Amino acid sequence: MRPSEELAVHAEQAAPPRRQTYFAIHTRDDDVKFLYLSSGVRQGIGFEPSQLVSQHALDLVADAYDANDYLKIYKRDSSRGPMDEDENGDSDANAYVWYVNIKSASGEPVLHRMTSFKCDSSVLVVCVAFPDLPYEAKNALEVQLLDGSMERRNFTHPEESQIQRRRRLASQPGYRASKYTMRNRQTKAVFVLESPEEVCGEDANPEYRVNGPQIVFVTGSVSHLIDADISDVMQYPFLKLVAPEDLTHVSKFFERMAESTDVLFENFALIKHPHIIEGDIFVRDEENPRVVVECLGAAVDDGVAILLRRLRE
Repeated sequence: MRPSEELAVHAEQAAPPRRQTYFAIHTRDDDVKFLYLSSGVRQGIGFEPSQLVSQHALDLVADAYDANDYLKIYKRDSSRGPMDEDENGDSDANAYVWYVNIKSASGEPVLHRMTSFKCDSSVLVVCVAFPDLPYEAKNALEVQLLDGSMERRNFTHPEESQIQRRRRLASQPGYRASKYTMRNRQTKAVFVLESPEEVCGEDANPEYRVNGPQIVFVTGSVSHLIDADISDVMQYPFLKLVAPEDLTHVSKFFERMAESTDVLFENFALIKHPHIIEGDIFVRDEENPRVVVECLGAAVDDGVAILLRRLRE
């Protein structure tokens, strides 16, 4: 661990740590454009969210290494074959953790710890800024993979080169790859919910305590997860999407997120046909299919973000 990262860890352990947290969501393609930023970006690096939406996220990287290395971690590539799909773990719900210096509105670099979740066509990033730590240039991107079983693996340049070598060999005539098991791509959707303080705090609205935080952002892939689209679920209480038998379980999960700075993992069930619009055909609970999902969740100062991956239906 580099000195600046050690300082960051020390800063997190100090009481009270001075840090700023916010969410960013960007496209998972060569453009890497911001789709959403939470209001905490103002305190983190001095920009208004509206200033950065639709801008190129990699333009903010202040480090010396090639920012395109970031794309190689989880960029969607239509030319990949099944072997590559398996290597990249698109069927897994993983979190990637790394440290990077980000340009602030004043032009000064600010050290960040980033934790990102890979979705079908976008990437959610939980950003923790350490504005008081001194600038130290980074010449290489070092990424740690945190998966659902809480195993930590480093994704280094040698490993990356090995993957690239396999892809190159696979394109050569006469090459026979070792046998592999093909995975089914699992549907994923990212939700951003209201601040946990509004749900769990002393001044919380009683309705929030019953129905949970409202959805303020969701990816379009939600329609592949449940029978609803973006317009249906925006500003809709998230707990109303949860199967009744799991409501208490998920409410406690939100409380844990509100009290933690870690990425938390949980499994629960959604209802396939949520009763969102009055007048729609009502599906009785016993006839409403369940969609079991794996959830990766994290809370920052101004919201909660969760990545849901369908396990079974």
